[in-house]
Amino acid sequence: MKPNKGFLQLRQRIDPVTKKCHAGPAAVHFISFEGRMVVIKWRLYLLLAVAIVHVACRKLFPTPAPDINMFMIFTGFVVSSYKNNEVMGTQMVGGLAVLELKFDSMDNITEDSLFYRSIRIARQLFKWSECSGQRPEVRQRSWVVQVLVVSDDPEFLAAFARWSVRGRLLVWQTRLLVVTRLSKSDLYDLLAKHWTFVMMNALVLNLGNAADGGEERGSLYSYLPYSVSGGKLERLGTWTQKQGILLQAGASLFPQKYLNFHGAPVNVTALPFAPYWTVEEGEDGAGGGPPLTSYSGTDFLMLHTISEALNFSINVLPTANWGEVTQRVEERVSFMAPIIYAVLPGRLESYDYTYAYEFASPAFCMTKPVLKPQWQSLYYPLSTLVWLSALAVLLIMPPTFSMMGRMEGRGVGGNTGVAIAVIGTLLGQNLDQLHSQSIAARLLLGAWLIFAFILGTAYRGNLTAALTLPNYPPRPETLQELVLAVKRVTMPPYGAQFRDFYKQSDSEAFRALARIMDIVPSAQDGLQQASENRNNHLIPPSLPTRQAHIQARRYLELVVAEEFTEADGSTRLYFGRESVFPGLSAWPIPHDAPYKQQLDRCIMAIKEAGLYEKWSEDLMEEARKEGRERQKRILQENRKQEGEADIEKAPEPSGNSPKALTIVHLQGPLMLAALGLGTASVTFLGEVAAARWLWPREPSLK
Repeated sequence: MKPNKGFLQLRQRIDPVTKKCHAGPAAVHFISFEGRMVVIKWRLYLLLAVAIVHVACRKLFPTPAPDINMFMIFTGFVVSSYKNNEVMGTQMVGGLAVLELKFDSMDNITEDSLFYRSIRIARQLFKWSECSGQRPEVRQRSWVVQVLVVSDDPEFLAAFARWSVRGRLLVWQTRLLVVTRLSKSDLYDLLAKHWTFVMMNALVLNLGNAADGGEERGSLYSYLPYSVSGGKLERLGTWTQKQGILLQAGASLFPQKYLNFHGAPVNVTALPFAPYWTVEEGEDGAGGGPPLTSYSGTDFLMLHTISEALNFSINVLPTANWGEVTQRVEERVSFMAPIIYAVLPGRLESYDYTYAYEFASPAFCMTKPVLKPQWQSLYYPLSTLVWLSALAVLLIMPPTFSMMGRMEGRGVGGNTGVAIAVIGTLLGQNLDQLHSQSIAARLLLGAWLIFAFILGTAYRGNLTAALTLPNYPPRPETLQELVLAVKRVTMPPYGAQFRDFYKQSDSEAFRALARIMDIVPSAQDGLQQASENRNNHLIPPSLPTRQAHIQARRYLELVVAEEFTEADGSTRLYFGRESVFPGLSAWPIPHDAPYKQQLDRCIMAIKEAGLYEKWSEDLMEEARKEGRERQKRILQENRKQEGEADIEKAPEPSGNSPKALTIVHLQGPLMLAALGLGTASVTFLGEVAAARWLWPREPSLK
């Protein structure tokens, strides 16, 4: 039997066992091969397997595809053209690298063993760039990578499957071909137990024992985890030396596995985190079963929409804390944690993320500055320069009127009377003493009246605005202002990761934030402490006393709306204008999850359609409404206890509703009135004392 021309050309390019590799496209090859006693015979199967991969590549990529690489690992014999130290040093000839593995048993494989280190090398193998001399990572830079595993030892294949997941050798774009000789039942048992063969893009060529002189034949299989009948081993076609690959009708090499889950349950982990994920316990199930649980929130609604698009059911696994939520994802027990998680460098070492769909930047929330008692409220309506100008005019006008009255030959009540008359006109009093016959005096009086009218009108208008809209003290709006204004910042338990992240920052503001950050059990505790720890104005501004809480802005807005909002819609808390740092957020998924592409596509479609924002707005409005109604009920109960009659309806919140002025607003006028009353009382008592003790009494007439 003579191989065809295409097979001979392929053999000349990739056969490292019998000859040197000829020049060809840059490719790195690793083949897992096990078994000494069939070395010569398995070399032929090795080339046949490479031919399968080559044909599959041609079918999937009809046009020349750049950076299509193949990894090959040999075990059981030494290739004379290569040395182990050359392999470990990533020395390659003609774009081909070969490793020799020694495999005894799975129990002997550790992270320090050659087996695992070889898989890591396969992932991190470098190739020299002819142009720049740099060493880019093949797995990260290549578009498609082919991995070929050749063995008839189930234990070896199981070890490869387990440690390739741990070594992160495969992604969905990586095409794995397993060439073996196992019975169908053994093959099914092997594939069904391992994530690598079940979930990844894997194809199996199961060769049969050919008779002497007979044609080599093999069957192509792929394990489909999701189908109408559940997980199954699907036969895709056959392979022969003469005819090559013969696929069954409707079958394709390396089929997609995650376009349709056929209603299968998908494990997820999440904990309540409103408004993204909320849980409500319902009534007991039928037949005395466990209570029915209903879920809501923006992220659950997005997950529910994705489940309808990909046709799977949601199975929420029970978890005790947030650490267990992501731990289940790392262990691949949970397919995803469909709850918003900030993308941090430290977290990327444990799991990957989906498409970043939300800028859930951490925001800080704290109490609004307390309005200080302002006895200067009478002074605020006009600026200092206007007050000085008005005082200058007020000092000039009385002597001017007195001088003009003397020039006319008549008095106007003396200097005291003129001053009282000028001040009276400024305050809207009559003009009994300010009248004259001369044109000059009338012009002066007209100018003064116009000045008094404009100044009085402006003052009264600005006084009303200053009393109803007081000028609050400045409050922190940025991170730099926050670390200078507060002495303590709180975050929930997962904030420890953020604190470590801030400590490693080059920014002094972030490092200062990490120094004053404490962990509290929940957002409610942090906001409660922040609302109770108000600013003490008796302490100098250089000594910060206030406290703030940091968490995702949307979540804090919901908590404030539900638990820290009054019946009229007002709240004593506020959010900083700027976020702590701009942070992307996404769902945690296992490293190199093969279904990431489908999740990203659905998430992107939902985000671009505006559904996520619409869900968020609806949930926030509902939360605000429930918060106001709860405050109304509390107010009504308090009124009942106090014996008030009119308790049927609480006032509706309105942005234009009038607000009563408090003692804080009117402290200035009251202090002025008290000062005038005190001065008058002292003067009156002085006059009485003087009349009694200093002035002599007139003798009485007899």
